[in-house]
Amino acid sequence: MQHTQKYYFEWLNDLSRMMFPKNCCSCGLSLNRNEEIICLSCLSKLPKTNYHRLKPSPIQKRFDGRIPVDQATSFLSFRRGNQAQTLLHDLKYKGREDIGEYLGGLFGADLARDGFSPPDVIIPLPLHPSKFAIRGYNQCHSISRGMKRFLGGELALNAVRRKVHNETQTNKTRFERWMNVEHIFEVTEPSKIIAKHILIIDDVVTTGSTLEACGRKLLETGARSLSLATLASA
Repeated sequence: MQHTQKYYFEWLNDLSRMMFPKNCCSCGLSLNRNEEIICLSCLSKLPKTNYHRLKPSPIQKRFDGRIPVDQATSFLSFRRGNQAQTLLHDLKYKGREDIGEYLGGLFGADLARDGFSPPDVIIPLPLHPSKFAIRGYNQCHSISRGMKRFLGGELALNAVRRKVHNETQTNKTRFERWMNVEHIFEVTEPSKIIAKHILIIDDVVTTGSTLEACGRKLLETGARSLSLATLASA
């Protein structure tokens, strides 16, 4: 009986895929029964950095002399026109939060398997309320949900608020980038920060000025230690 039910549900699933095919969000080809979000071929080609295996990682080195960071890494290498750019564009601008959660899960699984110290609290880098209202979601939330499944810790979506809608960072010097973000964050739930190991999640890191500003505010509030993880590195 159970074998018959399993066959029946598999048949229904196959029929549903024929009528409403799901496509790989990277190459656009139809997904097979055992594939989810990204086909196996595209998964094998993900431009992983494996930075978390390097001590210190290239991302951690970016913050030397800026803020103390226990761990810092990025999952994918972001280049113009590459696979990471395609995936992040759809996540950020086309409402594909499922991409963020899926990639976040892959990222978290890699980190957990290779000894990344688990956080007490995970904080997705917040959007300003006006930008959140326009977009309807924060892409970092979905990435964080995926990572939490493997790293554990409390997911604190409202512990930090972005109180200033800062100007674009494009074409600014490093000092101008820092001045542009220095006072944009506010800790709204100190009890979730004090004496905790905090992991900040962002989608892409370039100069790291925004992550630095958020991390500095958390350390000033009393965080015990700080780690950073981004889905991609430019």
